[in-house]
Amino acid sequence: MTESFEPSHTHVVNNGKRDLTIDELATTQPGLDRLMAELGPRMHRLRFAGAAGNWRLAEYYYKSVVKQLRLCAFSRPKYETPITTYLAEDCEPVRAAIRAGDGTAFEAAYAAMVRRANDYHDDWGKPYIHWVCPVSPPSDLDLTAGLEG
Repeated sequence: MTESFEPSHTHVVNNGKRDLTIDELATTQPGLDRLMAELGPRMHRLRFAGAAGNWRLAEYYYKSVVKQLRLCAFSRPKYETPITTYLAEDCEPVRAAIRAGDGTAFEAAYAAMVRRANDYHDDWGKPYIHWVCPVSPPSDLDLTAGLEG
């Protein structure tokens, strides 16, 4: 049984522009829509880094994707179990392919990971949200950086 707690005082923080209570500050935290909007570009970069065989860059973006998904799970507890399952079952094969430097396994695991993400959107009543990777790599990222020549 959870008891309601009414504090006898309120903490106030300043964001540089105004004073906010902790509750007001909490309302400014991003929802899943904003968190997922940050996830998309990381997923794109992961895909293109792996396709280029830049495994160090792919590993970097893989870790960034996982970190963002863990933040999503923490921020929205109703999705914690499915996201944790997704990380273990659908993302881990991508990591294994990156670590093995296996382009064929990477492409298959990445495609499966994207399909499963879209399945989750369907499961959560959002069949209008289906993710696809852009056709072209991001123009602001050197996919060959750090590769030996």
